[in-house]
Amino acid sequence: MELIRLTAKNAHEYIGYDILFRTRGIHIVKKILGVSNTGVKIDHSDLHNNLQVISRKVFVIVNRHGV
Repeated sequence: MELIRLTAKNAHEYIGYDILFRTRGIHIVKKILGVSNTGVKIDHSDLHNNLQVISRKVFVIVNRHGV
C-alpha cells in the first residue's frame, strides 16, 4: 500500500480511488466520486459531500501488488 498526496492538479487521475483524510480529529477513508477545481466529491454529509484538497492534507491509497 502506498499513500500519495492528493492535489488539485492530480485529483482527476484518482477518481474511484480511496482517500485518507482527517476531520474533527478522526481519520476517515472515502472513495473519490468526482473532481472539481479545488476539491473532490465524496459521500460524507458532514462535509457537504465535498472535500477541499487545497486546505487540508488528503492522501490517495494506492495498492501496488508485487512491489
